[in-house]
Amino acid sequence: MRDDIPLPDHPIRRRALWQMFDRLWRPAAGWMVVIGTGYAGWLGPMIERPMPEAYLLTWLGFAAAMLGLKTFEKVRGVA
Repeated sequence: MRDDIPLPDHPIRRRALWQMFDRLWRPAAGWMVVIGTGYAGWLGPMIERPMPEAYLLTWLGFAAAMLGLKTFEKVRGVA
């Protein structure tokens, strides 16, 4: 458990599964953004299987939302 965030003490927060989910969802989502953007911008066109434009716009919107969320958390001092 992180000490810098005031959270209510609950027994589930001490379990390893909760801690793994709490600490790993943001890095996992960040890596998905990196992998998807790499495929959309570099790998897909290289192997002649580019992402359709509608999927590309959706993916870039997701990537922007994740970066915005991370920035918001940094400004608030949560992350």
